[in-house]
Amino acid sequence: MDDDRPSDESSEAGFRSGFVALCGRPNVGKSTLLNALLGEELAVATQLPQTTRERMLGIWTTERFQAVLVDTPGIHRPKSALNKFMVDEALRGARGVDLVLMLAEVPRFAPGPAGEAAAADWEPGPGARDAVAQLAESGRRMVLVLTKCDLLTERDLLLPIISKWQAVHAFDGVVPVSALRQRGLEALRAEVEQALPAGPAYYAPDQLSDRSMRWHAAELIRAVLFERLGQELPYSSAVTISEFKELRERDRVEALIHVERGSQKGIVIGAKGRTIKAISMGARERISALTGRPCELFVEVRVTPRWTKDPKKLDDLGYRAGGAVSGEGSDD
Repeated sequence: MDDDRPSDESSEAGFRSGFVALCGRPNVGKSTLLNALLGEELAVATQLPQTTRERMLGIWTTERFQAVLVDTPGIHRPKSALNKFMVDEALRGARGVDLVLMLAEVPRFAPGPAGEAAAADWEPGPGARDAVAQLAESGRRMVLVLTKCDLLTERDLLLPIISKWQAVHAFDGVVPVSALRQRGLEALRAEVEQALPAGPAYYAPDQLSDRSMRWHAAELIRAVLFERLGQELPYSSAVTISEFKELRERDRVEALIHVERGSQKGIVIGAKGRTIKAISMGARERISALTGRPCELFVEVRVTPRWTKDPKKLDDLGYRAGGAVSGEGSDD
């Protein structure tokens, strides 16, 4: 990423720009933090782990800097072709950036002496340690971001937590945040700005993402699908867009929801089509909120057997290893 820095003689002196990777284990709040920094519900964020499947660039522009935020899937031990794709996407996202933000959720302790004792005995888990070790191989500046700090019963318990993390790796900084409560974001902003080199912006000031509106529409449909059927259909579903047309007064979107078995298709459709209707209504609202235009959405459910395990089918559904993050055709 370092080699494609733009040259713009009109850039104001003192402006900074660069790439920042948001990395960590699944469900630590990477997408939620990206949305909080951008002030838009751009990345899919749910309560379920492994919601993010592909890298996406969120473009955070201020008067002083432009940070291209690389939202990555959670780093975990892969058990399928889809999982391996996701972990590879995460590690690729940390290469060539100016700063790696290693996100880790704060542990939860009981209040009082029992919580203090538990905090003293607590250690980062093996999965988190492994994620740090893999990210450290990039050799990039790395800041630890402790997420969901509003759930910590006593702020003093942060000190032993930070100490344990610093024993795992000599982080260049540590920032506790609560994205939902908008806490710690100014301190994180200062860390990001400090790490960016001087240079002009990569993208226009009003651009929020490198992805096309077609891609975002598929992600928003998948988000509603996860929220409504997260227990029955956790990771066997994917969404592709067969048509995205910008008409004069509205957008027309045709989408396919892919599942692996016929029984799953029945779950998505629901009794008398109630579930698919609810999914369509919820997704239509989200797409309209993002585009600012009315949306006409048509959704079909299709059985694509073993798509999570077959690399060729993954490729057919758009999960292409090493695919360009910013080179898509634009529909927006």
